[in-house]
Amino acid sequence: MKRTLLVAVLALAPACAQQRSTEAAALAESGEKFIEAGQLASAREAFERALKLDPSQSAALSGLGFVHFTGGRFNEAQALLQKAVATRPNSFQARFLLGATLVQLNETKAAIRELRVAHTLNPRHADARKLLAAQYAIGRQFQEAMALLEPVVDARPYDEEVHLLLIDAHQTSGDAAGAFALALKAAQRFPSSAQVASWLGFQLEFTGRYDEAKDYLRKAIQLDPSYPVSYQLLADVFLKEENYAEAIAWFRKAAEKMPEDVETLLGLAKALVESGEAEQALEVLLNAARVDPKDARVHLQLSRLHFRMGDESRARQEAELALKLKNPEPSLVEAPAALRTRR
Repeated sequence: MKRTLLVAVLALAPACAQQRSTEAAALAESGEKFIEAGQLASAREAFERALKLDPSQSAALSGLGFVHFTGGRFNEAQALLQKAVATRPNSFQARFLLGATLVQLNETKAAIRELRVAHTLNPRHADARKLLAAQYAIGRQFQEAMALLEPVVDARPYDEEVHLLLIDAHQTSGDAAGAFALALKAAQRFPSSAQVASWLGFQLEFTGRYDEAKDYLRKAIQLDPSYPVSYQLLADVFLKEENYAEAIAWFRKAAEKMPEDVETLLGLAKALVESGEAEQALEVLLNAARVDPKDARVHLQLSRLHFRMGDESRARQEAELALKLKNPEPSLVEAPAALRTRR
């Protein structure tokens, strides 16, 4: 009798497992519908119930990972999405979401690995291409970034972000001429873009065409007064022209909009020093050192200012610190970080 009962129970086990798997899949599907409707709390509940029934339910793992991602809980999202990828290695959604999560966690190499697979699985997905290109650029793999973007820049003339990423890759790699040509093309295609106008203004400043640069930067400010880097770049043009009063005025406007931008603070300090306002410049540089104590440029400028003010001991200390923090990589002409940030 006992043996007969045991056989019956064992026979039922696969059927019960199949039922749990079916119910979990149905819950995962309902969770995806909740996501489409923007009901993330209900989606999370559905996915969690699905995973209680079947911990390896791939759609539920991926969906719950997405819910955590949108909520800014990136570590939780990573753990779930790694399980989803392990369950279904060829899932574009899981790979792309995992790559995007790793971007948020500043895991550039790991993000590139996942996004490269995602792009292979779905080469036509524009966001996967752009996110991978951006990570290549962060990892200073400029040729790889350009190889991804060059084939689509003319095929997608309406995609401003592709143009911005490609301009950035050319400029940061040292190909200023290529970046300038692309900025001119982008300005024709996106005449209402403050960021494109600012890029072109930067390129014109870089080539010494200051009046044209100022025209484009003023245009950028008119197009979007809230976009801060336009003010910084315009101030930098005036600084190069040795018009220090105008430079200070525009740098202060930029600093109001991005008070912790080190490049703006460095520019303002330079203009103040050249105007004979050493004490004000020192205050600005000390603030920059608080914002980013590991920026070698800040300590180098502090060293020069202390020497100028007659404090040779402090000048020597700051110079030694600047040398210690100096970036060993070759110096390429890069645009300000605020300009390179996609909006």
